[in-house]
Amino acid sequence: MRSDQGDADLFDEIRLRRARRLEAAELPPRLDVAAIAARAEAARPAFAAAALMSTVVAGLAAASLVALAAVALPAVAPAVASDLFADGIQTLARVAIPASALLSLAAQPTVPIATIAALAVAIAYELAQRRERVVEITS
Repeated sequence: MRSDQGDADLFDEIRLRRARRLEAAELPPRLDVAAIAARAEAARPAFAAAALMSTVVAGLAAASLVALAAVALPAVAPAVASDLFADGIQTLARVAIPASALLSLAAQPTVPIATIAALAVAIAYELAQRRERVVEITS
């Protein structure tokens, strides 16, 4: 025996799809660019004074910031330049201490001779490895 009561609880797939669709009256209104522009034009005179005032205040703030930078830069520049110069000299000194040990080692008379000898051995080895044995085929 079949129960129709159990089937009544289940929705048909077609009915579910129809329920998800919007009717023509339920669609959202389309955006009308001309209406948006007309409404913005109508509201413009109300905000013209506020826009002008905010532009003036922003311009004054920018001008005062530029003037402050122009006045403060000559006063601060020598101190900043001397600090940068001192940091550069300190960095150069830190690098020069280990470099002096390497340079004193390279100044020994045996180091250049050993370097030239090692170079000669490396060149001779490379030339020996490059040689190919030629097999002559006579017919």
